[in-house]
Amino acid sequence: MSDIEQLEQRIQELMALWDAAKELNSHLELDKVFDHILQQMMHVIGAEAGTLWIADAGGQHLQAVSAFGPAASEILDVKMPKGQGIVWKVLESGQAERVGDVSMHADWNERIDRKSGFSTSSLLTVPLIVKNNQLGSLQLLNKRDGEGFTEQDLRLAEALAHQSALALHNSQMYDELNRMLMSMIRTLATVLDARDPYTSGHSGRVANYSLWIAQKMGLSPSECEELYKAALLHDIGKIGIRDDLLQKPGRLTQEEYSTIQQHTVIGAGILANMEPRHAMEQAVATAKSHHERLDGSGYPEGLTGEAIPLFARIVGVADTFDAMTTVRPYSKGFTPQQGAAELVRCRGELFEAEVVDAMISILEECDYDLSTYKTERSYQI
Repeated sequence: MSDIEQLEQRIQELMALWDAAKELNSHLELDKVFDHILQQMMHVIGAEAGTLWIADAGGQHLQAVSAFGPAASEILDVKMPKGQGIVWKVLESGQAERVGDVSMHADWNERIDRKSGFSTSSLLTVPLIVKNNQLGSLQLLNKRDGEGFTEQDLRLAEALAHQSALALHNSQMYDELNRMLMSMIRTLATVLDARDPYTSGHSGRVANYSLWIAQKMGLSPSECEELYKAALLHDIGKIGIRDDLLQKPGRLTQEEYSTIQQHTVIGAGILANMEPRHAMEQAVATAKSHHERLDGSGYPEGLTGEAIPLFARIVGVADTFDAMTTVRPYSKGFTPQQGAAELVRCRGELFEAEVVDAMISILEECDYDLSTYKTERSYQI
């Protein structure tokens, strides 16, 4: 190979690594990162199949969290006990390994091939290690051209594995922080609801109903998650309302009701002071506007129609339904069927038609027993 050909090949390798690195760092969600790491590695190296193995929290197993190629579905979720197989050997040694004939390798575990029906002839395995953290191993099987993996493939795989390990580490940190944030939000909502025994669990129910409505309406997963968090915090302003008003057994006077209404402004003010502020924009708008109504009869600003933020329109329906169907000292509450009928009566006047229709569809699917409703994704902690 001439010097020019070697230079061109090197440039192609660097371009492939650059493109792969950009793609790897375009996502933070763990499930997407798993698939992107493996897909990019298979694309760059030219492998017929591949599996990404991630160490569990206890470090006793490697689990197949992503797989592509023939029989990939049979490999997903398989666990490899510590010390077994090439994936463990590579991870513990920190050294990548290229195997031309797996049948001649002492550490090759045939169990996966027997389970999946796939026939492995050659493989390339690289460790995913960052900051001395053993994250897992990435294994590529069978070169697409029918030949074995080369030293050049090994070099490329090691370079991409470093980028992959960083992307995976960042994603895991993001996932841990997100779970911590969600847990704190849920704890805060639970403490808030505990101030009034008659509304215990209200914030959690409203968050669930809002999430289900959003999913019915086709909002993206990221929007659904953002809405769920905002819904949990929609009543946070009640922290600034006196207990004797929140827990008053009888009906409120007009003056007392006006005081209660201030929880929307108080809540928005509390959330607006949280950092980073851009991350709380939807929660601020939802806390402030979830009592606004399409015809302008709501509060605190009398907004109308689409001037009311979408999240607030969704939470407004979920909040109203839960309030109507909750037993109070002065009210036995509506049945779910009666609550649904009231939403329909106010459809298009107080509440957005699409949001009401989504809520009614949910109720009908579970025969008006929301405790049995099954959804595609939950953010319960």
